[in-house]
Amino acid sequence: MGLGLVLMGGVSAVVASTFGAVPVAEAPESVIEGDQEEPQAVETEEASEPEVTEEPTPPPPARLPLPDACESMYSASMVAQLKSYGVVLNPGWTTAPGAGVKYQDEQLAGWLAELPQLRCVWVPPTGPGGYGLESRIVAVTDAEAARVQERLAALGYQPLQELGGTRYFFSVEASEEGFAAGESHIVVGGYWFATSWVELGINGYTADMVTTLLR
Repeated sequence: MGLGLVLMGGVSAVVASTFGAVPVAEAPESVIEGDQEEPQAVETEEASEPEVTEEPTPPPPARLPLPDACESMYSASMVAQLKSYGVVLNPGWTTAPGAGVKYQDEQLAGWLAELPQLRCVWVPPTGPGGYGLESRIVAVTDAEAARVQERLAALGYQPLQELGGTRYFFSVEASEEGFAAGESHIVVGGYWFATSWVELGINGYTADMVTTLLR
């Protein structure tokens, strides 16, 4: 007679219908008792937050150093010429608020008040005398230089190509305003040379400053 294969609760038993029961092979103890090893938990690293990198702070705009003192801004011959008109350099009264020689355009005057500069004033020693001149030597960035030149051109000041750049200037005669006055501006070599004068317009003054500083 044939043999029948019966599955009983996961245990295989072979039963012979004619010859009686055949011994049942025992399953491994671990299978019978269900004490198989539990699966081990796999540790996973938590995803770390990406590090935030700070953007580097851009360096300040490139700007040349200013001269140490006004005395270094002029040739000996220009100093002698200025003194011959009875003016001195930076007398004490010029440090008072509002003292000095004013600039006509408010926009230019505003920039001159804000930017790093050396101020050189040639006026009478004891107080305002109706004549004198004031110069500002201003260290400018490329962007500031372009802005100043654009403003000077827009104002209609007369341009003159010299000294390695464009000098802008204007003057009025005494018959027009009751006194002679004018301004001279040039941006060259990383500096803005700005001069305003009243009754003391000296030929070659701006050129002397530029060549003395940039030689």
